[in-house]
Amino acid sequence: MKAIRIIEDEHRSITAVLEGLRQLVAEADAGATAPDFELMAAMLRYIEAFPERLHHPKEDDFLFARLRARRPDAAPLLEQLSREHEQGRAHFAELKAAFERYRQDPAARRDFADRIERYAELHWRHMRREEDEVLPLALQALAPDDWEAIDAAFASNDDPVVGIGATREFRRLFRQIALRAPPPLGVGPPAPDAK
Repeated sequence: MKAIRIIEDEHRSITAVLEGLRQLVAEADAGATAPDFELMAAMLRYIEAFPERLHHPKEDDFLFARLRARRPDAAPLLEQLSREHEQGRAHFAELKAAFERYRQDPAARRDFADRIERYAELHWRHMRREEDEVLPLALQALAPDDWEAIDAAFASNDDPVVGIGATREFRRLFRQIALRAPPPLGVGPPAPDAK
């Protein structure tokens, strides 16, 4: 059942990037720093590449599918979580569009900040339900052959934050995020115009 640890670690990775993005925007919104559009763009690329294209589809295709087969009574919960994955993709598309508007027009900053808050809140509630409801149910209901398939699927996710061998793209994105983000978000230099 390595997949449970991987899923929880991936949730922490997603949370760290979302929280970092929230903090960067809040600091720029408060006038504490100038907007770091390159770093924000790297964080958005990570969110698009990792949770939206890799993590959530594997939850749907492996964990939720096998749990639905073993526990049909869990179908309403799993269907709701799958719908939230779809909603997350739609919210992310809106978030990306808001970011591009913000890059072009500083007056669009508030809309971008509001969309980040909504997107992050959706993800935090969603991940809590997975960890508090789905994973305990999966531990009770799934058989060893289910876990073998789920473990194999999640072991291939290549997320560098959780220490699994990363693809070059994920490594590059995380290196860019960590090296550019000032402490405590990363290891980059403190913002030069910080108050």
